Amino acid sequence: MSDQEVLRPFPGLVVHPDWADRVVSGPYDAYSPAQRAAMAAENPYSFLHVTRSQEDVPPEERDDIDALIDYCADSMDRLYDLGAYRSHDEPVLFLYRMGIDTPEGRHVQTGIMGLVPVTDVDDPRILRHEAVRPGRTDLLARHLLTVGSSSSPISLTYRSDGELEAAIARCCETPPVLDARHEGVEQTVWAVGGDDSASLIAAFGGRSLYVTDGHHRLAAAVDARSRVPERPDDGPLEWIQAVLFADEQMLVLPFHRRVGDSAGRRADELAEALGACGLLVPIEAADAARPQHPGSVGVYLGGGWYTLDLPLPAGDRAVDALDVSRLQDGILGPVFGVTDPGSDPMIDYVPDPVGMSELVNRCDEDNRVGFVLYPTSVTELMDVADDGDLMPPKSSYFEPKPRSGVFIRRLDRELSTPAAPGS
Repeated sequence: MSDQEVLRPFPGLVVHPDWADRVVSGPYDAYSPAQRAAMAAENPYSFLHVTRSQEDVPPEERDDIDALIDYCADSMDRLYDLGAYRSHDEPVLFLYRMGIDTPEGRHVQTGIMGLVPVTDVDDPRILRHEAVRPGRTDLLARHLLTVGSSSSPISLTYRSDGELEAAIARCCETPPVLDARHEGVEQTVWAVGGDDSASLIAAFGGRSLYVTDGHHRLAAAVDARSRVPERPDDGPLEWIQAVLFADEQMLVLPFHRRVGDSAGRRADELAEALGACGLLVPIEAADAARPQHPGSVGVYLGGGWYTLDLPLPAGDRAVDALDVSRLQDGILGPVFGVTDPGSDPMIDYVPDPVGMSELVNRCDEDNRVGFVLYPTSVTELMDVADDGDLMPPKSSYFEPKPRSGVFIRRLDRELSTPAAPGS
């Protein structure tokens, strides 16, 4: 594997258009365990059967990991046997376009689906910005090795340029192999092989990649590789399925925070404590609480809304200047005692698409304080990754997310398949 090679085609499978409505699901973490269970029970063909996890089985069965993963493998084999997928026998790249409606209008982004190297944390070709949980990584590694396939790609971004975007646009002029809609997300897929694939890889070059979603899947790929010491030098476990989107196309939304007060203070006491951290101004409505620029957050407290100016950064690193860091370092830590935002039970997260009304409902249910944030930018994410730092948990929410079950990468199909020209 060349140190400069960061993109490779593969002999992938794409869901048959006649099966797309029955098979495709949203990302695993887009649903609650109860929602996943209900959807899987209603639809025996849903890809949620393949991505089943410990949260989706009765408590008495959760320790039987072997049975869980065997069920996932059987579910995948069943879809193969039913003819739910079309195979591309020669290595190809896929172009994956997703479109959604937003309050600001139509958002469309087109990514390159292919393989990228499985890299260690200190490898500059693929830069991370989040920590991972070992338990989740272990399950994903075992799933990959037993099921022998992947469908949910890691999502990466890169600094865009006109030449590459023009090459992508040219490849989208051919007829697509899939045109489908799922849960409000329009999806169009093109298969790009031969000289067109080689030209796209050449235009992409060896530019740096930044993980936007899929840190656990990338860590699981590293783990899976380490469990197979006798493996080909450039075999399937040295690569991971990924979709690459230009930074200018990414839609970044915030994760809002819900925080409980372990000291049990009244709303007026908390307002006083928050006011000591920055300018706290009461306002009339939720819409006015949504920040219009960095450095400010909306606060839902005791049934009312406020705006709050964030304290100055605690340091001079790029990560210190993020709104999520200023909130954590200057307010959530000193005022609420939340020192580990990744595991503290007194904090949880609400993605922006869920809506402000749902944030209010959840805060009212258990008397928590809501913090509404301005979105972190892709440039900020890249700056933190370039510095080798990690961002606080739930710093950004990317929308739309690739659907599960659209693409399949089978490891066994790559053992005997030659690389495409120019790869």
